Formats: sequence, structure tokens, C-alpha cells
Amino acid sequence: MARVHIIGAGAIGLTFANALSKKHNITIVSRHKHFSEWRYTQQHTAAINANTMTLKQAQSEPTTIENCFVCVKSYQLLHALTDVLPLLSDTASLFISHNGMSDLTQLTEQLKPRQALYFVSTARGALKLSDNHVKATGIGDTFVGACNRCAKNNLTQAYQGFFETILPPSYIHNDINLLRWQKLVVNIAINPLSALHQVPNGQLRQPRFASTILSLLNEACTIAKCEGIHLPLSQALDSAYQVMARTQHNFSSMAQDVTHNRETEINAICGYIVELGEKHHIATPMNTSMLHTIRALHLA
Repeated sequence: MARVHIIGAGAIGLTFANALSKKHNITIVSRHKHFSEWRYTQQHTAAINANTMTLKQAQSEPTTIENCFVCVKSYQLLHALTDVLPLLSDTASLFISHNGMSDLTQLTEQLKPRQALYFVSTARGALKLSDNHVKATGIGDTFVGACNRCAKNNLTQAYQGFFETILPPSYIHNDINLLRWQKLVVNIAINPLSALHQVPNGQLRQPRFASTILSLLNEACTIAKCEGIHLPLSQALDSAYQVMARTQHNFSSMAQDVTHNRETEINAICGYIVELGEKHHIATPMNTSMLHTIRALHLA
């Protein structure tokens, strides 16, 4: 039984906490004091077997983190990592999971030689019913991959300890950067349109959305090629429409964020393509338009 700290009590953070608590000692680290028990609903509702501490407690008490899952929004990642890095042991395993893309170069440079960095990509569906209660909305594949040399050397051990039997169906992915791009294009096809029109994912298969999805993904695949990522447009389209069908009744996280007037991850999704388009001097008009449109919804 390992000691695991989870940063972020969102839908995915609590989903991981519930699963990992079956075999490990879990502590959920939150920014604010939490007085209610954490709950998880799948076929029935049960309490999540986890301790809770605030970030201030973790920083003021002699807390050393051996295994850390950072499950926050992409725009919260840098802040969360700044807080947690001083708390990591010299041999810590750090698992990051979020939608969209982020540049992990700066993070890998800050890690010590024996600290392992992994990225976790999951298609598990989950919905926050309240601050302390999450409901499963679908069981999808979870992949874990290595982001630095130490993680590559320990990937099989990490997979067997935290994923193989605890978060099924789960798999090792040997090219996590490619997988992140594959997930990014699915997010580009689904999240902004579902947020803008406030429809569940399945409705995006309607013909009226087809040309926009095609343009969004064509731009993304062009940029991917410039970054040395082989991601054919046909493959990207197939993946996006498969996810729409598999999660047809689900509302994307971005649609939920817009509904609750929360900041979205659009900067790490369409914004990532726009940023790289500027770097490569390639126009990305559809992603640029969607970026500004979703940003405006939050500011309205």
C-alpha cells in the first residue's frame, strides 16, 4: 500500500481518488478546508476512503510526497506544480492529467534526476454533482506514459502499481506525446462546439456541425505535422466521431464550465493550435474564431 496525494478535487481527481483508495492510502489536497466526506456514485453512492488536508497544511507540516496525481485544469497546472514541487521526495512519482496541451519542458527541467514524470490520459466520464460528490458517466480507456528518463525506467512498475487492476481498462502508451495530440484533436472537435451550442456530445454528429469540425481538425493536423507529429486528418475525424458516439449523452467539461460561468480550457485546446500556427506562420482561422468565441462566453 503506497501513500498517494491527489492535487485537485475535480471530477477526475475524485474519480482517481475513489479507484486508488481500494489499494492505497489516499490524501486529497485542496486549497480550502473541507468538512464533508467525499462521495462517489457509480451503481450506488459510497464515501471515498481518503484523508484531506489543505495546501497550507501540506506546506506548513513536514509533508513529503512520494506519489502525486495532479488533476487540475490546464490553466491551473503551473500554479499547482509551483506549490507541490517543494513537497516532493527525491524519488517521487508525479502523474499529471488534464485536457488540452501544455508545455512540460520547463517542468522536466525542474525535476531531480530520480523524480519520475508521467502523463495520464483518460476517457473516463465523470460529473461533479456538488463540491464533494462526483458521479461516473462512462468507463473509458486510461493510458499512462513516461515524460522523462526516470519515468521510462519505471513505467511498468508505475503502471502495475496504480493502473493495471485499479483503473481498468488501462494501458501503457510508449509515445505519450502522440497520444496527447490525438486527445487534443478530439477535444478540439467536441469541447468548443458542445460549449457554444450547449448540446451533449452525440448531437455534434449532426450535418450542421460537419464543416466546422472538418476545418478545426484540418488546421490542427496541419500544425501537428509542423511539430513532427504524424496525425492524418482522416484518423482525427474518425477518432472524434467515435468519441461523440461513445459519449453521446455526456456534456463535455467545457460545456459544463460555460454553464456554470467558469473559466474554460480553451487556451490549451484551440489556443494551443493558434499559438503554434503563429510560430510556424500558418493561418488557423477556425481555431482562432472558436478561441475568441469561447473566451467571450466566459467574459459575458
